[in-house]
Amino acid sequence: MMKKVTRKVGKYEVGRTIGEGTFAKVKFAQNRETGESVAMKILSKSAILKHRMVDQVTNYSLISPFLNFCVLG
Repeated sequence: MMKKVTRKVGKYEVGRTIGEGTFAKVKFAQNRETGESVAMKILSKSAILKHRMVDQVTNYSLISPFLNFCVLG
């Protein structure tokens, strides 16, 4: 039997992928303290740099202050 793989990011335990785009994946995550379920957008740093999208990502993060961002290499 395969073990369920999870990753911890801050206070969240990140699970399965629920969506995928060109520059990011959206994963199911759960707050380990409260049990709250959230969708976490994980941006691909290498794809953003390769396609020179840094300004667009910066603007996106500025207009979405209620989101938590996690950029992985």
